[in-house]
Amino acid sequence: MKLKFWQRKADDDGELSEDGGQGTASEFEMPPGHHLGLGTRLRAKWEGYDDPIEYYLLQLEIDAYADWLRKMRVWLARPVEPELGELDLDDEIGRWPPERIRLYDKLFDHGIMIPGGHDYALELAKPLALDETLSCLEIGAKLGGVARVLADRLGVWVTAYEQDGELALLGMERSVHAGVQKKVPVQKFDPEKPELRKGYFNVVYSFGELYKVPGKETFLGELAGTLREQGQILLTDYVLTRDLDEDGLAQWAKLEGDDLFPWTAQEYKSRLGQLKFDIRIAKDESETHLVHIKQAWMTMLSDIQKSGLDPDVMDYLLPEMEMWMNRVKMLENGSLAFYRFYATIN
Repeated sequence: MKLKFWQRKADDDGELSEDGGQGTASEFEMPPGHHLGLGTRLRAKWEGYDDPIEYYLLQLEIDAYADWLRKMRVWLARPVEPELGELDLDDEIGRWPPERIRLYDKLFDHGIMIPGGHDYALELAKPLALDETLSCLEIGAKLGGVARVLADRLGVWVTAYEQDGELALLGMERSVHAGVQKKVPVQKFDPEKPELRKGYFNVVYSFGELYKVPGKETFLGELAGTLREQGQILLTDYVLTRDLDEDGLAQWAKLEGDDLFPWTAQEYKSRLGQLKFDIRIAKDESETHLVHIKQAWMTMLSDIQKSGLDPDVMDYLLPEMEMWMNRVKMLENGSLAFYRFYATIN
């Protein structure tokens, strides 16, 4: 049987081995002041871990997520907006209250925050030939819905990275509730300091999120470096088809609620070529993307006409609709395109 991807030991040359039995030095380091008890060692063995230190560190991470979630729930439950300093939370907590999440659950497939939902995510993944022997890295995972679908349907192991700390927290909660916190951990990351393991993953993918990543030239180099031999990369993203002036970019960014760093399709092709990728697919998917967006919103509005919507959810409807309709306008007037890139390491 193949070992789970986090059980495999990294040799000095970057290759992964499967010998990490008793007597093999751990590649993981215990935090100062911590120690492994007999109970932890036995639980690690029961869960299938060759290295009890890795098991212990994962439990620490899950406990930390649970603590953050508890604090966030306290904050959201309070009738008067508190001072965030009282709970020692990041400033970003509160951008994604339950009502906004419910809006997205209704707009797209539950837990999938991209147009097209489950079916489109699985369609995009077809060239990857994913199975239980492969480990994946997702960039821009949101709530981790795509990663959990791929894990459930195809058996693959996915480390899901999300820039927004609150979404990463909520995504990890969903993985815990689904019982797949080890197979699909959702983690916050900083794209300017990604700290990716070298030669570790078989596949890297990102669906429509890299236009928010600064320093893409360096970042794509980091993604290439984390892939193993014969690694694959699959990206969809919004790309510029003509230059936007500062006002146009500022207006787009304002509606998105994020700083934006879009590239052209040619910039992607050039950089992937520099990184020695063999580009198999570079396709404009704008028409398909537009259909998915419009279908989702037409279904949403039809449901509202028939059965209404929670007033608290309605508070988030207009700004989200404005953001998505602006994307539609830019795609239809030709200033923006939605591209798919699939490439393999030469």
